[in-house]
Amino acid sequence: MQEKCLLSITEASHLFGIGQHRLREIIRDDYDCIYHLMIGRVIKIKRKSFEEYLMKVQQI
Repeated sequence: MQEKCLLSITEASHLFGIGQHRLREIIRDDYDCIYHLMIGRVIKIKRKSFEEYLMKVQQI
Protein backbone atom coordinates (compact mmCIF):
# COMPACT_ATOMS: atom_id res chain seq x y z
CA MET A 1 0.00 0.00 0.00
CA GLN A 2 3.04 2.29 0.39
CA GLU A 3 3.45 2.75 -3.37
CA LYS A 4 -0.21 2.95 -4.47
CA CYS A 5 -1.30 6.28 -5.89
CA LEU A 6 -5.06 5.50 -5.80
CA LEU A 7 -6.62 4.21 -2.58
CA SER A 8 -10.02 2.75 -1.85
CA ILE A 9 -12.14 4.32 0.88
CA THR A 10 -11.18 1.48 3.25
CA GLU A 11 -7.46 1.80 2.51
CA ALA A 12 -7.53 5.59 2.90
CA SER A 13 -9.42 5.25 6.17
CA HIS A 14 -6.76 2.95 7.61
CA LEU A 15 -3.84 4.98 6.25
CA PHE A 16 -5.02 8.44 7.32
CA GLY A 17 -6.95 7.50 10.46
CA ILE A 18 -10.20 9.06 9.23
CA GLY A 19 -13.51 7.23 9.34
CA GLN A 20 -15.03 5.96 6.12
CA HIS A 21 -18.22 8.00 6.65
CA ARG A 22 -16.21 11.21 7.07
CA LEU A 23 -14.10 10.42 3.98
CA ARG A 24 -17.27 10.00 1.93
CA GLU A 25 -18.50 13.41 3.17
CA ILE A 26 -15.21 15.05 2.16
CA ILE A 27 -15.45 13.43 -1.29
CA ARG A 28 -19.08 14.52 -1.66
CA ASP A 29 -17.92 18.16 -1.25
CA ASP A 30 -15.05 17.74 -3.76
CA TYR A 31 -16.94 19.01 -6.81
CA ASP A 32 -13.81 19.55 -8.93
CA CYS A 33 -12.53 15.99 -8.31
CA ILE A 34 -9.28 17.28 -6.80
CA TYR A 35 -8.93 14.48 -4.21
CA HIS A 36 -10.86 11.65 -5.81
CA LEU A 37 -11.48 9.72 -9.01
CA MET A 38 -14.63 7.84 -9.95
CA ILE A 39 -14.07 4.56 -11.79
CA GLY A 40 -17.62 3.61 -12.65
CA ARG A 41 -19.32 3.65 -9.24
CA VAL A 42 -16.08 3.01 -7.33
CA ILE A 43 -14.47 5.92 -5.50
CA LYS A 44 -10.67 6.07 -5.47
CA ILE A 45 -8.78 8.59 -3.35
CA LYS A 46 -5.87 10.38 -5.06
CA ARG A 47 -3.26 9.80 -2.38
CA LYS A 48 -0.88 12.69 -3.09
CA SER A 49 -3.65 15.29 -3.57
CA PHE A 50 -5.45 14.10 -0.44
CA GLU A 51 -2.24 14.24 1.63
CA GLU A 52 -1.71 17.85 0.46
CA TYR A 53 -5.32 18.66 1.40
CA LEU A 54 -4.81 17.20 4.87
CA MET A 55 -1.69 19.35 5.40
CA LYS A 56 -3.66 22.52 4.60
CA VAL A 57 -6.83 22.06 6.63
CA GLN A 58 -7.19 22.93 10.30
CA GLN A 59 -10.16 20.73 11.09
CA ILE A 60 -11.90 17.76 9.47
